[in-house]
Amino acid sequence: MTKITPPPARIYLVRHAQAVWPEPTMRDFERMLSKSGAEDAAEMARQLKDKGYIPDIILSSSAMRCRQTADAAYRFLGRAPKCQFVDDFYQAAPVTYLEALEEVGASGSVMLVGHNPGIEEAFLMLAGHDAFNKACPYGFPTAGIAVLDYNADTSSLSSEHTGWVVTDFLAP
Repeated sequence: MTKITPPPARIYLVRHAQAVWPEPTMRDFERMLSKSGAEDAAEMARQLKDKGYIPDIILSSSAMRCRQTADAAYRFLGRAPKCQFVDDFYQAAPVTYLEALEEVGASGSVMLVGHNPGIEEAFLMLAGHDAFNKACPYGFPTAGIAVLDYNADTSSLSSEHTGWVVTDFLAP
């Protein structure tokens, strides 16, 4: 069971948008968004705004493709939530994302922008297999966004449940 103490009220788990294939001299860390990835990132930012999903803080991998994905949300939301880039999110295990949530504490809502498989596995750890499979049965797509809300009353929920409920899943 995965507990975050104290939990934020809402978590947005974001997989970076589609990136270009690396050039022979390019480091993976430097890969930028492809044209369609940049369009998807902008579309996802529009969906966030249209649905009123505005995080209080954005924590993003410092890899270029994640920075660009986070920047699309940051700019489009126009509210300028606090944005931090986290080197440890690059090729991170899911526990790294969860530890970052612990460090932020009970802020209203936190957006994590990261990489697979870590971001997908963090989603699985928080919401459980059933909720994950219902939200994204074919895996966590690029530019996908899982919106999870914390429900402190877990007495009527299954033993797999950690208190996190999937409120929405957005995909381009």
